[in-house]
Amino acid sequence: MRAKKNYVAYFEPEPQKPGQLGRPRIYGDKLKLMECFDYAHLFSTVSCRVYGHIEQVSMLTLNLVWKPTGGLILFVFAVTRRGPIVIMCSDVNQDPVRALELYCVRTWIEVMFSQLKHLIGAFQFRFWSKKMPRHSRTPKTNRALKAPATDELGKVEQCWQAYERFAMLGAIALGLLQLMALKFSSSIWQQHRGFLRTRSRCLPSERTVKQVIMPLVVRDFLNPACGGIIREIRTHYVIWKVVMVLDTTTRYGILYIMRARQLYRYKVR
Repeated sequence: MRAKKNYVAYFEPEPQKPGQLGRPRIYGDKLKLMECFDYAHLFSTVSCRVYGHIEQVSMLTLNLVWKPTGGLILFVFAVTRRGPIVIMCSDVNQDPVRALELYCVRTWIEVMFSQLKHLIGAFQFRFWSKKMPRHSRTPKTNRALKAPATDELGKVEQCWQAYERFAMLGAIALGLLQLMALKFSSSIWQQHRGFLRTRSRCLPSERTVKQVIMPLVVRDFLNPACGGIIREIRTHYVIWKVVMVLDTTTRYGILYIMRARQLYRYKVR
């Protein structure tokens, strides 16, 4: 994480001398982090990738005690073309150059999660089971968490697998949009019918690709001579919509016929 400008840290305390009275010190001398940039002779120059650009960065690393954690934290002091920056890392053995590069990649990760949430809807799943114990979102009522019963662990595991698969499929869909933007950028701009005041770049965004693909998918979904994948999706989608409206007896009859057809196809193959 990035340290704020008003953060302070402490050096490790000196060991207590033999026979010295009193409790051993927990913290050493106090240090204001931003004052470290006044000692430019202590910095070394390294090559580092900062926000996608390789540049020469002046860097200094110190292992200091931070009060909120009560332990040693790796502080990376760096001077980039954007200005001074202080990175905090809980792993004191972490490579400082790698720590700075990982921090600079955080913007790409945040944008990816934003696209998954708002564009794809990868976290809008509604898979729930009565076998899973209900917990409050407030931390006060979660002091005594209840584990599911032993005979219900299978259902709970299936529910968690549904969460992960739904999010993974959303990530795959986002990757496909990015791949189409890279491979077919000119075709996407030709098919785009939305209003854009100015184009920020020649490469279309994931949202632009989605706006172009959505009507094509709907048209293919309604087309009688559609492809094999769309035909399978349409068949299962329509059948399940019809089955949920029918009564119990008719519903189980249709499901039995569908299962028999699947078994017959498997045996034939």
